[in-house]
Amino acid sequence: MADSNFEHQKLSIKPRHMDFPFGTLKKLKFFDDNIYKSCFMAGLSASFPLGEAEFLDSVRNFRDKIENPDLKQQVKGFIGQEAHHSRQHQFVNSELDRLGYRTDKIEKDLKKEITKLVTKQTQQFRLAYTVCSEHITAIMAEYALNEPAFLEGMDAPMKDLLLWHSVEEIEHKSVAFDVYMEVVGDVKYLNKTMKIAIIIMHLHFTQRMFKLAFNTNKWASFKEFAGFISWMFGKGGMWRSLRQPYKNFYKEGFHPWDNGGLELIEKWQLQYAHPEQNKDSTEYQMGHPA
Repeated sequence: MADSNFEHQKLSIKPRHMDFPFGTLKKLKFFDDNIYKSCFMAGLSASFPLGEAEFLDSVRNFRDKIENPDLKQQVKGFIGQEAHHSRQHQFVNSELDRLGYRTDKIEKDLKKEITKLVTKQTQQFRLAYTVCSEHITAIMAEYALNEPAFLEGMDAPMKDLLLWHSVEEIEHKSVAFDVYMEVVGDVKYLNKTMKIAIIIMHLHFTQRMFKLAFNTNKWASFKEFAGFISWMFGKGGMWRSLRQPYKNFYKEGFHPWDNGGLELIEKWQLQYAHPEQNKDSTEYQMGHPA
């Protein structure tokens, strides 16, 4: 059940200003020497700049209607984090294109989709769709931090980017949900939207992966495709592991923090964070004197 005291809204949400060495990415197949696993992640990255900009806009549409002061502050942090995610993924997308990907083709398609969404759908639907998307990305992020083997074999700059992105997705995973519940509150509508969103996301993830793979001319490997299928859908694979966290969304009284997650923020800080990549850290500033 959701916390009626809104204690989760006391969580401080602030962007970490990162500087990843994306120029050290050297291989087209940067993830486990597997073109499909690499293209799946490249497709995600290609979708983030425009996709997260739409998430921000959908929340901003209701910003003036929020009365809870803690939630207002969290919305500010949510906007800061998502904006920085977009910038970092723009940087890495340029490097992915240098390696042979065509992320610009994904962005072109996505721009058309978002334009259609903005012009043809209501602000309520756009916010509800953001809530659903944030739930999916949050449970993916929790899986990535809970299961070290999930990103095993990924080149360091991309892995560091995705783990940092994951921890911030967890930190702000309830913000859009809380905004929706305060200003709209229609749970049935939200659940119907999730049923639409999960189908669309499945189709887009698959379409983008294959489009990027075909663009590289490195797609004709049954072994690599079989490896991707096992990684994604096999025992312990991501989609099989996400079934229950996804279904939890439909439970009466559901709230994104029902499943916890605060321990994963600490886990990232202790096991995966690289202070020398954080512009606000002493380690970074010592290595980059003014």
